[in-house]
Amino acid sequence: MKVPIHDDGAGGFRTKWEEMTTCKWIIIGGGFFWAIFTLLLGFYNYCAIQKPSPAISFEEALCAEEEALMSTRSQNSHRSAKKCEMTLASVEMRPPSSNSSSASSSADSRPAEKNISMIEFKDSSIPSTASASESGSQEDVEQTDWSAVLMAALVTFIAAIENTVVGMSEWPYMNQIDKEADAQFFGNATAASKLFHAVSALFFAVWCQRKQSFRWPLITGRAVAFGACCLYLCVEMFDHGRRYVMAVCYILFGIAASSSTILRAYVAALSVSKDRPQAYSALQAATMISIIVGPVIQAAFSAIVYPGYALFLLPKIKFHIYSAPIWVAALTNFVSVAIIWFLLKELPKRARNTMKHNQSMFTIAGMTARIERVSAMNLNWPVVLLCWLQKMLATLSIVTLTTLTSIIFLTNYGWGRERTVLTMSVTMGAVGVFAVAIAALYFFCKLGDFLQQRWAFLIGLVIFLSMYLLAFPWRFVSRPVAAYDVAADLGCNSTVYSWCDTSFAPAPLVLLTVIALVMGIGIPLSMIALDAIYSKCLGPINQSVMQGAMIVAEDVILILGPIYSSGVYKHFGFETLWTCNGVIVFVGTLLWLFNFPKLEPFS
Repeated sequence: MKVPIHDDGAGGFRTKWEEMTTCKWIIIGGGFFWAIFTLLLGFYNYCAIQKPSPAISFEEALCAEEEALMSTRSQNSHRSAKKCEMTLASVEMRPPSSNSSSASSSADSRPAEKNISMIEFKDSSIPSTASASESGSQEDVEQTDWSAVLMAALVTFIAAIENTVVGMSEWPYMNQIDKEADAQFFGNATAASKLFHAVSALFFAVWCQRKQSFRWPLITGRAVAFGACCLYLCVEMFDHGRRYVMAVCYILFGIAASSSTILRAYVAALSVSKDRPQAYSALQAATMISIIVGPVIQAAFSAIVYPGYALFLLPKIKFHIYSAPIWVAALTNFVSVAIIWFLLKELPKRARNTMKHNQSMFTIAGMTARIERVSAMNLNWPVVLLCWLQKMLATLSIVTLTTLTSIIFLTNYGWGRERTVLTMSVTMGAVGVFAVAIAALYFFCKLGDFLQQRWAFLIGLVIFLSMYLLAFPWRFVSRPVAAYDVAADLGCNSTVYSWCDTSFAPAPLVLLTVIALVMGIGIPLSMIALDAIYSKCLGPINQSVMQGAMIVAEDVILILGPIYSSGVYKHFGFETLWTCNGVIVFVGTLLWLFNFPKLEPFS
């Protein structure tokens, strides 16, 4: 007879103290492992002999990455980014003891834009202002290193696959192995993952900037991902508090994913200004393709229903529909580490005496200087604030779908967990196809030249509104939510959700179709358009701080959004959540239309 996971083996149920003891043990053990691993890795990194590699210097990579933020948002903003980079390059390339006139400085500003990618540091005694023309290597470094860009895209692709295969079955698996997990807990765990992702991204960026190394932060991220996969596979070895173990796994996956963010600086260092949008499109394409490949991997194991097959020596480690893709993800980390170690080129280090004069965005002095510059700028603040607000509103819809879709299928429709995972895999595969098509229209067909970006974002808003209108559970086309099946633990449990007896659910096919259109077309179209408008509104300035502000606005919703959406769903139901989000998007649409004439110069 199979023992319920709540049973303590003696007919009783676990206490809160036992549950919290397990949780504390997991957190303490994970923190100890992380600390020891980081110390050993840092010591090895400190003692290792750095290999030389011909490329742009590390500090200039970070500077170029900051300037590339605008061009990565959209190809349409490339001209402003190039002007800004030329201006910064002319200032940085000027020798410290120069007494030349302003006319001479202006004359040197144009070649400086090219020379920023040509500086080599063979010895600390060589000044940082040495140009490539002096070293005679001008021709080699004027070209984008497409092979290195491809390697960076491949690393991004492997990391993104891990996230997509985990995301397909997060809630069904948690609900399967720990019946005390509810929508609110899942939302809180997702929010914690996003929070640690944001904090860890800063940690990896500072580490990358201080140690002047891309390789070791990336390898550390893959090591954390492998540890998360191992813990995920061992979750059924814990008799109590399994949902807390899975929450720790989500946090570790978020930390691991944040290490890949430094590849933006890596790609910026390896590409010249005119090729940077195309170089960054490789990273974007890698992420989009993973949205297709990840669900395919998940669907390939859909026939291995839970509880699946147990390992011979470790019977509590099983191979089934939820864990099989994690085995694949764990193995891909070894491939990723091999690519990073053997094929990913390191950038040459800059001498310490030249580093201290470069105020990076990741230092307090650098951030203070940038904030002072922003306060002195004459920006179009109404449009800037509008872009921030619209970014947050669009992200709210994304967070709602990613957090609650699988919960809705299990609760409102009463679908089985395996069916939910397979349906999610097929839907996300369609999302990936649509997203790649939108990116291809912008990259190959130059959609931005034919469709004004203010109209493109408005189309995205209309698609968002259609989701809340068409997929709303109108009584005349909907059906009551599924009754609770005690044996299968599926359907709407009235002891958990007070709205079960009065709530309705839309037709599943309608909801799935709307989700595919919103996530596959509406989100990519609106995000590309909004980023293009925002960058053009800022103009030919150093946009690092202002682009960072946009990212902060997005991160706020990524952290708080899961808590909001899961909380409203648990206490008030699907209809209330859909109504609230629909009203929010409608207000955002009215604001966009009200400011429509002001957006014409930036479209």
